[in-house]
Amino acid sequence: MELNDLEYGLKSVSSAGHVLNCQEVTSLQAGLTILRSKEKYDNIFLWGKVFGQKADYYIAYGLRDSDFEFPSKNFYVAMEGKGCETAEGQPPIAEFEFQPLTRLTEEAADRILALGEDKIFTGVPTTPLEPPVDPEAAGDPPPEGEQAPPAAVVLTEADRLSQVVQEIDFDSAVVPKGAYALNEAHMVVPSSDFKGLGLTEAKALSSFVHFRAPTSVACLRALARTDVQFYSNFLDPLKEDLPKGCWAVRQDPSVSLVTLRSLNWPGYCSYHIPGTTKFGGLYFGYGQKNKDLPFIL
Repeated sequence: MELNDLEYGLKSVSSAGHVLNCQEVTSLQAGLTILRSKEKYDNIFLWGKVFGQKADYYIAYGLRDSDFEFPSKNFYVAMEGKGCETAEGQPPIAEFEFQPLTRLTEEAADRILALGEDKIFTGVPTTPLEPPVDPEAAGDPPPEGEQAPPAAVVLTEADRLSQVVQEIDFDSAVVPKGAYALNEAHMVVPSSDFKGLGLTEAKALSSFVHFRAPTSVACLRALARTDVQFYSNFLDPLKEDLPKGCWAVRQDPSVSLVTLRSLNWPGYCSYHIPGTTKFGGLYFGYGQKNKDLPFIL
């Protein structure tokens, strides 16, 4: 959700049951403005809030133009109150001061997934995910003259937060179909022709897509085409998501608003105002996926 539409967007997704108080909104607006200026982004977005036991994580992201096709999405995290704990010897982080979220290697992400962590976040970023290594169980020392293998990096809750945010964003990040297009340089940019979906279109799940690199063969083929008619059909549609029925579309006629809620990731809500260019989405939750959904539907 873009900074300029923060208050309006929060009202639009409030039907999902989550809101921010005045202090949070004011502090986030200040923190996001500083982040946009510091990192020199044209636009900055609030991604959502991940609840923790001792403190909550506020997630934001900025878009950087890449050399080809999709812009890169850089995530940032901020906290408030006493939950802003840092590593020993480092100065404390101020409230709502956004810091880059850990960039995970493929190996680290696989290790986190292998741990099968699904409990609520503690709210302390430095909390280790694995028990400390017992020196006696580490095995015999290497032969003389040989170097010991490098010790594995200790994974922390900050690493798990990064992995969960990336996973949720991949499965959600909803935008109306046609809101983005490919320009002549084959880069994804906001479409100047997009004026908003009609009311009938907005109520159809087929009118919404994922704002990320496509994975389906049909969209990849369309992305590789050079003719203009395919320039707005290169994003994965929500109607192909599994399990079938994992999205709930609701219309609020009183305010001409359409919302989409993810049943895979309870807490994600996207909105669009038919007939306008206003759309966005936010996640408020514990970072837990509904693994029982295929058996419920």
